[in-house]
Amino acid sequence: MLDLQSVGMEKGMLYETIITTVNSDNTPNAAPIGVICKDKHEIVVYLHHGSSTIKNIKKNHFFIVNLLKDPIIFVESTLGNPSPENFIEFQGNCSIKKADAFFLAKVNDLKDVEKEDQFGISKTSIVRANVKEIIIKNDCVEPLNRAIYGVVEALVYLTRKDMVSGETEKLYNLRMKEISRIVSKVGSKEHKAAIKKVMDAWGK
Repeated sequence: MLDLQSVGMEKGMLYETIITTVNSDNTPNAAPIGVICKDKHEIVVYLHHGSSTIKNIKKNHFFIVNLLKDPIIFVESTLGNPSPENFIEFQGNCSIKKADAFFLAKVNDLKDVEKEDQFGISKTSIVRANVKEIIIKNDCVEPLNRAIYGVVEALVYLTRKDMVSGETEKLYNLRMKEISRIVSKVGSKEHKAAIKKVMDAWGK
């Protein structure tokens, strides 16, 4: 059944994943990318221009979204590319061998736009894709969402609030504001309610 809820993804949530594509020389490519779950069988991805990922997706129209929590794979995918033995072939595409689950996605719409964020204006591709097949390799699939980690980190700062002053206190205030921004951006209603309680307590 093509239902993203089967791998723990909820509508409207943004998840940290590894997207794998195939380069023009048929070698595998991996990149850590946030994926938005639009509904049970559709996702949206924002990709900055210049990356191999967007080039491959524009050429092939298919890609694989890998759900995993292996920190080394995330680091290697960010700094370069995992070694070939970390990939497996799947229907002419490639996935991460250690993924708890992955799904094949086919592009149904792609728009190039100029997007402005805290880093300035950049060219971005907005990719909408439909899920074509879901492979679950681990019964306990838990897609990564930054919100819960943000709430936990904020609670750590809250418990230390009365122990700091001066420059450290200023630094804590800046970090709390950034954590609150991230949780509000990528979290669910429950995450947002939780961080609001933390920030209310922080302000007292």
